[in-house]
Amino acid sequence: MRRIILTAAVCLAVLASCSRPAATDLEPAPYGVYSEGLIGRIHTEGWIREFLDRQSSGLSGHPEAMCYPYNTCLWDGEITRERGKHGSDWWRYEQTAYYSDGLLRLGYLTDNREFIDKVENGIRYTLAHTDTNGIYGLRWSMEKEDGDEADYVFWPQAVYFRAIQAYYEKTGDDSILPVLENHFLSIPQEYLRRARNAINIEGLLWTYAHTGNPDLLERAVKTWEDGEFWLRDSLRLTEERLYQHGVTCCEQLKLPVLLYAYTGDRRYLDYALAIERRLEDEDLLPDGVISSAEYLCGKAANHSHETCDIADYSWTLGYFLMATGEAKWGDMIERAAFNACPGAVGKDFRTLQYFSSVNQFICTGHSNNNDFCKGRTWMQYRPVHQVECCVGNVHRIMPNYAARMWMMSGKDSPVAALFGPSSTSVVLSDGSECTICEETAYPFSDEIKFVFKFDRPGRHNMTFSFRIPEWADDIVVTRNGAPANFEVSPGGFASIEDSFSSSDTVCLRFVTGIEVKDLEGQGCYVQRGPLLFTYAIPEECSEDFEQYNYIHGKVSGNPEFKPWNKVPAAKWNYALKGVSAEDLKFEWAGGDAYPFDKPACIVRVPVVEVEGWTLDEGVYTPANPTKVTVSPDAPEEYIDLVPYGTSYLRLTVFPVAE
Repeated sequence: MRRIILTAAVCLAVLASCSRPAATDLEPAPYGVYSEGLIGRIHTEGWIREFLDRQSSGLSGHPEAMCYPYNTCLWDGEITRERGKHGSDWWRYEQTAYYSDGLLRLGYLTDNREFIDKVENGIRYTLAHTDTNGIYGLRWSMEKEDGDEADYVFWPQAVYFRAIQAYYEKTGDDSILPVLENHFLSIPQEYLRRARNAINIEGLLWTYAHTGNPDLLERAVKTWEDGEFWLRDSLRLTEERLYQHGVTCCEQLKLPVLLYAYTGDRRYLDYALAIERRLEDEDLLPDGVISSAEYLCGKAANHSHETCDIADYSWTLGYFLMATGEAKWGDMIERAAFNACPGAVGKDFRTLQYFSSVNQFICTGHSNNNDFCKGRTWMQYRPVHQVECCVGNVHRIMPNYAARMWMMSGKDSPVAALFGPSSTSVVLSDGSECTICEETAYPFSDEIKFVFKFDRPGRHNMTFSFRIPEWADDIVVTRNGAPANFEVSPGGFASIEDSFSSSDTVCLRFVTGIEVKDLEGQGCYVQRGPLLFTYAIPEECSEDFEQYNYIHGKVSGNPEFKPWNKVPAAKWNYALKGVSAEDLKFEWAGGDAYPFDKPACIVRVPVVEVEGWTLDEGVYTPANPTKVTVSPDAPEEYIDLVPYGTSYLRLTVFPVAE
């Protein structure tokens, strides 16, 4: 192993950070702006609670429906190995770590004792059964084809750390901290710095924040500086497109952001921002997630991303938000949570796609149009997939969102970072407990009302902050019915530093219009605020009884959870006629119905049919035509676009008729 050499700037930053007291619960990192950690004090309401309840009664609450390895003990003991070498030694622990993290957060947010006990038992078992060096979990070896000595994989522990983190945030159980401290200091550096093992930097820094042990911070910096992994190797950016496994990219991108938050070394943040700008320019799809099938694949209307990417990209963006305090990152997280997430799962949460796309005109066991595993089941809505990771990772997406809706900017300073119907409680310096209820149907409403309640009479000093999205053309803020006496502008956070009492209210009303955006010259899509709109193609749905030999014999253990073939039952080959947002009509439509069952709003658009635009080979979603010419007398139709999350088959990026 080559000698680790730290630059002077890094050394000074580490020493400066070590001289500070370690960040405590709910305090931001030393150079960050906001902190998470309120999961035990957040209650979901409205449509978000309905989503989580459906998730609970769907796949999350039925591990037998997802098949092996989810129907095992999880980490509460050793997971038996099935089907020979399928998935390697460590895969069964990676997948169940995803599931454990999502299930525990879901349990905390919905007060589901069964979910909580199941995962907490696994955490207690795992931390009580470390090896002789203090490392929790097994040492999973990755066998090399050339017969060289095996590398050790510590990636599953990095995933499982997130469940342990949620456990601590809820319980405050300090007994786990020495175990984590010993674990992260005991992983051999020669392995820690390699590939996905380096993602343990996340746990190293979190544990440093809660123990103050400077060795953890120094080790995190060394792991990055001496690392052998994609993001570290990409420091010399070239003009060539970024090319990397999408999930690995999403996971590694958080590392320099976290290092900046804990060292203050601006080089880390600048590098993270440079990579993120490249991803947005080269790979960001309209539903808010970067393309990856399985590698970064650019912007195209029929390109896909993994469901894993939804979870991992939005989680990383949360660190960008906490490190910088910039509203942009909250806007991006909402796009992914409100569009890509519900668009990739069944409305009853009994099925999911491995790959999902903004344009998908057919979803069957043979319709995957991506070059990777083309023609296989990867774009089908089904409970069991060929590769297990997305089946485990899907459980984290909405619980992650809900757990980060509320943050803190320091003592007595709650922050409404991400919006949605919910409430949170914080204990103030004067000993009173403040509960803030967020009354809204956002994003299926333009209004948000925050109602403050205290367990003690009188007025209480605090600072309340809230995000002002970049997409807002204007925002009207009132306090107790009167206009706010401070300036607000889109794209930042506003703060009210004052005394509050029970029944005080702060109301936000966003003023925004419809946007028509271009996708790399391939066509246009319609967006309003955080919501992406799509044409939900009428479908014919049938159960898929075919047994696919490449799925290794896996079949759902619950007959109520079925794979579905969805084929178009009506025309979908439309082009927009005209692209002016002023010509489009928006209206609220859904009433009080669950917004992914019945669309809460619609946008009516003029379209014309595109002759000759058909499914490729009768089974694949085709690319958009590069040029659409229609005669002046071609019949014009109007169709309704609905929020993206209500759709299965969909046309989101329309070619434009000339």
